[in-house]
Amino acid sequence: MKTFVACAAALVVTISSLAFADEQVQFNIVNLRVEQSREVVNDVMVVIMQATAQKNSSGEAAQSVNEIMGWADTIIAADQRVKHKTLNYQTRPIYQNKSVTGWTASQQLQLQSHDIEALTKMAGSLQQQLQIVSMGFQVSPERRAEELETLIVEALEAFNTKAKLVTRTMKANDYRLVNVSIDENGSPMPYRGVVQAEAMGARAAAPSVEAGESKLRVSVAGSIQLVF
Repeated sequence: MKTFVACAAALVVTISSLAFADEQVQFNIVNLRVEQSREVVNDVMVVIMQATAQKNSSGEAAQSVNEIMGWADTIIAADQRVKHKTLNYQTRPIYQNKSVTGWTASQQLQLQSHDIEALTKMAGSLQQQLQIVSMGFQVSPERRAEELETLIVEALEAFNTKAKLVTRTMKANDYRLVNVSIDENGSPMPYRGVVQAEAMGARAAAPSVEAGESKLRVSVAGSIQLVF
């Protein structure tokens, strides 16, 4: 019985100590947040193009689109600076008075390159038989990672500077870091546009483009405990 009482007393003391420690953490807590951002020049261009054919049967429409895509592959293969992949492919009937009067087939092609001039020229050539659906510019993954790494360092330094400022202003002797979190809200907002006037007015002409910039952001939020 005495042993049980001693163990119970030790347990109570331990729990009380933990509760006291938790209460200590709650005193003199200050929540801080800082953000660092940077405009980064987009270094990747993405173009979506589409081949379309309208024929009497679905087979004829599909064959026509395949021929256009084969022609496009020959042009693309000649320049290793441009990456490409095929996207949506579909065939659909054309109705008139609830009757099928023909078929339309289409397939999209995505082109991507660091060499904006080369891709712009290629898009102009491909407009002989394909239409530009959209153009986009973005920061490459490797450059994005490099820029975010720098922003993280800057944000942490800014957090530390603000923590010291609060400590001095509040007449505290020092501070302890309670918790901190880093948010890499660095998703770029790429420029996107549809080039219709160029495609209709001069199908073989290269479209006029400008890469622009994307804003990358990193925020650091956390809590410090002031020590008096």
